[in-house]
Amino acid sequence: MKHSKTIKVLSKYLKGETSLEENAKVDKWYDSIDDTNLPEELNEELFQIGEQLYQRIRSKMIPVVPLYKKPLFKAAAVISFFLFIGGATLLTMNKASQKTQVASVVSTIPKINAPAENIAYVTLSNGRKVKLGGAETGVLASQKNSKLVKLSNGQIKYENINQKSIEVLAYNTLTNPKGSKVICLALTDGSKVWLNAGSSLTYPVAFVGTERKVTINGEAYFEIAHDANKPFKVKKGDMEVTVLGTHFNVNAYDEDAEIKVTLLQGSVKVSSGNDTKLLKPAQQAQINGAIKVNTEVNMNEVMAWKNGYFYFDNTDVHTVMRLIDRWYGIDVEFQGIPSEKKFEGEMERNLSLPQVLKILENNGLHFKQEGEKLIVLP
Repeated sequence: MKHSKTIKVLSKYLKGETSLEENAKVDKWYDSIDDTNLPEELNEELFQIGEQLYQRIRSKMIPVVPLYKKPLFKAAAVISFFLFIGGATLLTMNKASQKTQVASVVSTIPKINAPAENIAYVTLSNGRKVKLGGAETGVLASQKNSKLVKLSNGQIKYENINQKSIEVLAYNTLTNPKGSKVICLALTDGSKVWLNAGSSLTYPVAFVGTERKVTINGEAYFEIAHDANKPFKVKKGDMEVTVLGTHFNVNAYDEDAEIKVTLLQGSVKVSSGNDTKLLKPAQQAQINGAIKVNTEVNMNEVMAWKNGYFYFDNTDVHTVMRLIDRWYGIDVEFQGIPSEKKFEGEMERNLSLPQVLKILENNGLHFKQEGEKLIVLP
């Protein structure tokens, strides 16, 4: 397309006024452009269109798309990632500088793929560790009158428990290390727990007595089987969540400043010290000593890890890199004062580490490798 015609069509594309034929031409043109050869006036027009598009997305809440699909933009359908420095600005649009940065990442960072399987393990009450990743389906271990079983879908569960014969509770711990896929555990009461990477859950092999209690470190999503006579409790230090039957997410990593309990369905009571709060669906308790209830929760961000993607909503660099650290199992450190940039958008979690770092480096972050560590530069 000629320059003046290109600008005209892009402007129409932004307004949703293009025909199917014009849409196809824009797609073909975009895939063929080389920013190093774009005339100055066209680059300026692209930037202005991008700014307008950004405002449109923010005002109309157009859904973002995976970050890796396009480094520039393809009108209203492709903008996916925004960089905030004070006010809002669009991503840099210089492909030449992007290519230089990408090369530095590819040449120094090892090819670490997204986890293809989980490397979780269960620590039995006698201290024995049972590896789950790569294990065949069927019975993995027996403990007195209970069996640890791996199902064909990769889920693990406990079977053949005669609770009446249990006098002393036997506890197991499911550990899902950094760099491991999410794993699902079916508890003996029918409740299900999905455990994120870098997390662990300690639980009894059978729930006896007047309550069902587990301990969490890291992040887990719970779907609790209803039992009015036996409340389900999740503990992390002084924090305790009490439910009868509901769906909720607990984010309680040691390295995070606060614990977050987000309710999706039902109701829960959250306690910390002498403070207690009742949550309704779509509310989040933020615990850092006292409990603060957030009623404006981005549920896409909360559940992204379980649904297979990273979701950034005005997210700072430290948080972004902690997510990468846990998912890819690589140690991340910061050199100097971290960037104050914040990010918004989403990326699928099946990308390799170099692919993710390309995207972040294209948008102002810089890295180097020192041994087994990934260093984030100022």
